[in-house]
Amino acid sequence: MRTLCFLFAAVSIYLQDTAAFRVHRLNKTEKCQESFVHFKNYCVQQGEPTVLKCPIFRYQHLKLNKGSNLSLHLTWYKNDSKIPIPEVESRMQAREDSLWFVPAAMDDSGHYVCVLRNSSFCIEVTISLTVVKSNNAALRDIAYPHNAFTLTNDQLVCPDLSDFVTKDTDLDLRWYKESVLLPKLNNKFKYVVGTNKLIINDVTAADEGLYTCELPFTHRGTRYNITRVIQLQTVDQEKRNHPVIVYPDHKTIAAVLGSKLIIPCKVFTGLGKKSGTVVWWLANNSFVNRNPKYDGRVTEGTFLKTTKNDGNYIEVQLTFEEIREEDFSTSFNCIAKNDYGLQVLPTRIGKAAPAFSWYMAAVPAALACLIVGVMVMYKFRKPRTQKDYILAKS
Repeated sequence: MRTLCFLFAAVSIYLQDTAAFRVHRLNKTEKCQESFVHFKNYCVQQGEPTVLKCPIFRYQHLKLNKGSNLSLHLTWYKNDSKIPIPEVESRMQAREDSLWFVPAAMDDSGHYVCVLRNSSFCIEVTISLTVVKSNNAALRDIAYPHNAFTLTNDQLVCPDLSDFVTKDTDLDLRWYKESVLLPKLNNKFKYVVGTNKLIINDVTAADEGLYTCELPFTHRGTRYNITRVIQLQTVDQEKRNHPVIVYPDHKTIAAVLGSKLIIPCKVFTGLGKKSGTVVWWLANNSFVNRNPKYDGRVTEGTFLKTTKNDGNYIEVQLTFEEIREEDFSTSFNCIAKNDYGLQVLPTRIGKAAPAFSWYMAAVPAALACLIVGVMVMYKFRKPRTQKDYILAKS
């Protein structure tokens, strides 16, 4: 028996070393060719239904073969677990490109990995989830930023509700300012019935603060409230044409060594069609694209202009082909400038725990179990065969 244990240990070590080597050499079949850390950190309140969306298609420079979409398979994992999150009905379950928590609990905080693969290619994205206690002190951590110009009428939009509503859902929202319920009709605030919008008339500096929208949601007979918190900041009229950086938002962005990372710098440029705003990135005090130190590993993307209800935006992405140790001690600054003003927003990258590649453990474990099983079967089969031979000879 001692010999058997020694043999099992030796085989396990050998298989682990071999599997690690094979993952390195045969990455087309055993290791994802593309691995990202999603820039967005999901922060939600304890006790509320929550949905993580796999953002794989945001990084859609995949080299999937034509027609291969028919065989695509998406799997979710938590932290370093090698066990896929099941699709069965439970508090935490995988639903196509989404991971549902009904409701979210404090111990759900961590990193989640969604892996999309077919027979020849796979891509994985790590997403960070933080669950906070339901109290006012934590609201700022989960708030969506919103800028409004003074002396104008503005509207707040309750975001990220699409997973909890259908075409037949009656959007009967409640709005709160600093935990005080706002009346549906008065001179200052107005609910837009049947929508996710709240109108604020004649915005002043006194309107700054935290606004909460609340949507009732029923799941399997249990009623929950879906809440979203919006932090309203006002901009003086004389700064109407100044650029305002909306994202990054001063929070450290988690990344894993060796992974890819994309950080978008999103700038609000006001209501005018031509703002003359330019946006660029600096690494410490040098231009990213002109720094030979990065040599294409870190690059600045092109301008992306979009228009939303509250105005115009410009987005410029900073792409890391591979996160290295030096990136954790570098200040990456997003800069937005036009003829009316300038804003600089420093961004830091922090270390995140690496996502465990389940297949690196699954392969050696499965082979080791198979070998041990064969040895055990042989051990018990041999005496029985000898007994049968003696009986036959007699």
